[in-house]
Amino acid sequence: MKKGFTVLEILLTVVIFAVLLGLTVPKFISLIDKSKEGSTKHQLTRLRSAIAAYYGENQGEYPTDDLTSLVPRYIEAIPQVKVPGLASTSHVSTGTYRQAFTNKGGWAYVNDPDDPYFGEVFVNTDRPDSFGTPWYNY
Repeated sequence: MKKGFTVLEILLTVVIFAVLLGLTVPKFISLIDKSKEGSTKHQLTRLRSAIAAYYGENQGEYPTDDLTSLVPRYIEAIPQVKVPGLASTSHVSTGTYRQAFTNKGGWAYVNDPDDPYFGEVFVNTDRPDSFGTPWYNY
């Protein structure tokens, strides 16, 4: 008598594994996306803190460049934006609010002193995060 598994037993095992994978992979992908969002929100806070430090040390003046004046004194480097569905980048779009917001990812920084949003930095996309809030609202 031969010992081993029957075709039915092997098939049943494969089906069970497929079902388990089907249930866990979407959760895993969701967790990866949420970790990217958390990282981006943290980087936004760091970038805003660097701008606030610059403002405090420069007699109430915000940077008027693409935030390169923050490096390396206030922040090591311009951090990357990691938003699911967009390429990770540390690019900073600048100008008035309308000019800076290109909806292409990266950061948007309002560097026009005549704009009421002067000194504001935000994520440059209108895509929502996992909670349904558009990124530019953070």
